[in-house]
Amino acid sequence: MNFTQIKMIICDMDGTLLDNQKNLPPHFNQIYKELYDRNIIFAISSGRQMGEVRKYFEGNKTIYLMAENGGYIQHNGDTLLADYMKYEDVYKLVDYVNTLKGMAPMLSGKKAMYAFNKDKELISKHTNHFSITYVDTIEDIDDDIFKITVCDPIDPVKNCLEGPLSCIKGFEVKPSGDCWIDINKKGQSKADSVVFLQKTLSISEEETMVFGDSDNDLSMFTHAYYSFAMKNADHFIQSKARFVTQEDNDHDGVMKTIQKMIENEDGLLIQI
Repeated sequence: MNFTQIKMIICDMDGTLLDNQKNLPPHFNQIYKELYDRNIIFAISSGRQMGEVRKYFEGNKTIYLMAENGGYIQHNGDTLLADYMKYEDVYKLVDYVNTLKGMAPMLSGKKAMYAFNKDKELISKHTNHFSITYVDTIEDIDDDIFKITVCDPIDPVKNCLEGPLSCIKGFEVKPSGDCWIDINKKGQSKADSVVFLQKTLSISEEETMVFGDSDNDLSMFTHAYYSFAMKNADHFIQSKARFVTQEDNDHDGVMKTIQKMIENEDGLLIQI
């Protein structure tokens, strides 16, 4: 593996870069400095709302932040892409999800993440790591919406493939984590944000490395030669990547993979 060929590294957050307590690796800044000094672009690709992504990287303005599964991209405080859903689609999707027993819709906007007071008990059990603005009705939301996220604590994968959400057509419907399903605009995915950066920065697939652990990361794998699934990802996800990390997300799998490649390239020893 020729690390000198790499010009961009794109990394998922939850289950990949972050540990299970939602913390960054303790030596993230040290490894990131090595990448920056080598002119290697580092980007985050997440289904999270931009505010939740940004708070992890306040001290690293040069990192490209891709939130909302590729719908919202920022760099150094500048917005490079903001692709919102149509209001009529938002209303239609929320109305439908509200008919489904045991599920609850959340709306990911530019200003905040929104949910309904009627669903607070269900959603609060699964959202202790980010903030939510609760409202009574959809009319109480004055914001542009990037995606609908459905809380489905039963079986998000099955409900996407053959359950009530499988009948949603004309949108990207993907499981995202243990109990979440993301509904994005058609053609809006993590892959699109990868391609957007590659075209913007004139970087090829052969010069791109990606890390992911979940279904919504699979599309990234097809646009990077150096595609890494996490050790903690299930076997199906791992089968779609070209490589698998030796460590899981709770043991700095991403940072240790990058560290090893740097050491193999020039003998630089980075203790983490």
